[in-house]
Amino acid sequence: MSAEHIADSLQADIIAGRYRPGAELKQGEIAERFNVSRIPIRDALQLLAARGLIVLVPNRRARVISLTREEIREIYDIRILLECNCLAAAIDQMRDADLERISAAFRHSSIDAKTINWSDGDWAFHKALYLPSGKARQIEMIDQLRQTCRIHISGYGILPDQTAQWLKDHQDIVDACHTRDSEKATLVLKLHIETAGKTLLDAIQ
Repeated sequence: MSAEHIADSLQADIIAGRYRPGAELKQGEIAERFNVSRIPIRDALQLLAARGLIVLVPNRRARVISLTREEIREIYDIRILLECNCLAAAIDQMRDADLERISAAFRHSSIDAKTINWSDGDWAFHKALYLPSGKARQIEMIDQLRQTCRIHISGYGILPDQTAQWLKDHQDIVDACHTRDSEKATLVLKLHIETAGKTLLDAIQ
């Protein structure tokens, strides 16, 4: 089994919350799980570290990233800047086909909202919003930041408890996109992200 395959499996576990923030990934246990030597495990951990999911500490130990409240707050502040900028740029470029894809992604995310797939559906919707901007690198940065947030949301066992409001926010953003109202869309998105950040910080206080 390749190191990349092992890294992908461990990444899915981390994002799903099977490893809490700060939890140690023990090489021996992982090697036994995948029935491989420790060599591909070490390579897999290097890949996870490069992806920003774990930190490697002395004595070849690896731990899932664990951010302070201040670091989490900073990430949400950065997300607001990047995502609102991306959405504003995207609205200027949206065509009918883009709006159709956004509406379809919204419908799918609404179905996924109360399931274990809520985060995947949520990102699919937001990504559909941002893609018309053409800012590929910025969208990749947003994805990485959102993934960091998701690790902490899942790791602390936090499930969205404001689903109805978040879906209303999504609907309001979709409506604003259809009317090309960039100011309204970015304002709703800003409040949307701020609320998500506050929910996480309140839950881990």
